[in-house]
Amino acid sequence: MKTLITFLLVLIVYPTQALVIDDITIEEIIPATADAPEMYLKGASMRRAYAIVDTYIGLLYVEDKTLTGNQLIAADQARRMVFHVVSSRVSARRFTNAINEGLSINIPQQQMKAIKPRVDQLVSLFDHKFVQGTIGYIQWDPENQLSHIVIDGVEKGTVAGKDLNDAMLKIWIGEHPVSERFKREVLGDLSDYLDD
Repeated sequence: MKTLITFLLVLIVYPTQALVIDDITIEEIIPATADAPEMYLKGASMRRAYAIVDTYIGLLYVEDKTLTGNQLIAADQARRMVFHVVSSRVSARRFTNAINEGLSINIPQQQMKAIKPRVDQLVSLFDHKFVQGTIGYIQWDPENQLSHIVIDGVEKGTVAGKDLNDAMLKIWIGEHPVSERFKREVLGDLSDYLDD
């Protein structure tokens, strides 16, 4: 916890330098490529299972850092949800179960039914041996209306539809996020740390 607090304070004081969480270097900017614009770190948080076991560091990169949570979901702009695994207890099965559970409480049943085939397609792309140090991400490509799933630098595939990408983002920053603390931190809200 102390490491994360240090990271968040450094984010304010030294906004242009690379950051470190648990010896992992976190870049503040993802450079532009031929397929995507430059993206900026909105926030970061440690995902904990049962509120005590560190599982992964979640990083949210966005095209426009000024947007709030609902605005980020609504905006048809490039964004990247990064999962940096920090525990050997994370498995592909647990990860995909967490996706399905998160979607089920954030997405209306009718919409969930409509996107279910694409959810299954996305989940199948995470069929990977997760180990400590595995880095995966889901990146929204507004030009082609695709979510790119990349694990350890290898693109596993794409899934169509902004509605699906929005649904995935709602797991982190929707009405029923993985945790309220996680939501605040990936959105860059540092008030809990700065008010002490």
